[in-house]
Amino acid sequence: MPEIDVKTGNEWQYLHSFQRLCHDFPGGQIRKHEGPDFLITSNTGNTIGLEIGRVYKDYGKTSEQSVEATKEAITVGARAYCENVLKSPPAFVSLYFTLSRHMRPRACEAIAHRVARTVHENKPPVGESVKLEYSGGLQPIEVDLIIIGRDYPRATSTWIWPEYASIQTDAISTLEHRIDEKNRKLPSYLRHCDECWLLIVAPSFKSSGNIHPDEYSISHAYPSSFSRTYFLDFGLANLFLLRNQNTMH
Repeated sequence: MPEIDVKTGNEWQYLHSFQRLCHDFPGGQIRKHEGPDFLITSNTGNTIGLEIGRVYKDYGKTSEQSVEATKEAITVGARAYCENVLKSPPAFVSLYFTLSRHMRPRACEAIAHRVARTVHENKPPVGESVKLEYSGGLQPIEVDLIIIGRDYPRATSTWIWPEYASIQTDAISTLEHRIDEKNRKLPSYLRHCDECWLLIVAPSFKSSGNIHPDEYSISHAYPSSFSRTYFLDFGLANLFLLRNQNTMH
């Protein structure tokens, strides 16, 4: 089976979730496409396009998405250095960051190596765990708490960066912004299908996508030019058909 990129893999996940939650999801052949993202052709030959748009809490350059990418790069780099260079035994490692800004790859690599050496030099015996709080020295200030668990025997290491994040409930402006962007592209989508649906996804497993619209946001009428516009809270598996200004009387 050929490898697919992360974006395409995520889009298939969103599609499968939508297919499961949408009570009248159209039957037929599903094909991956670009502009719109999927084409669904029924047995009668009618083709429905499905375009997917993600929404996040912040569109700026210092958005949570870019900070998350930095944390992920440091975590992945630290684990790789610990395993492949330091040949450290497996453990369950939790990293707690103080980062609030994006960092360049070289800076991420330097922090990752310091984290890896800190973990390697402080690994507890099998059956125990240790908590390392920042106190200067080798441990970087950007990772002010490291928990290393070897409580249970494991064949491979697991490295995570848990965090608690704010939840956005007033989502009207965020959704309108994304719908407006997609509206501009609709004419090109309709060259490939008879009608087109828009699925807006909040990837709410991540802090940056932690959007859970309140009732007012869900009941709001949005200026969508698509035949149908849905909102999918991917983390909670909640699907909502949004009201469309263009079909109201």
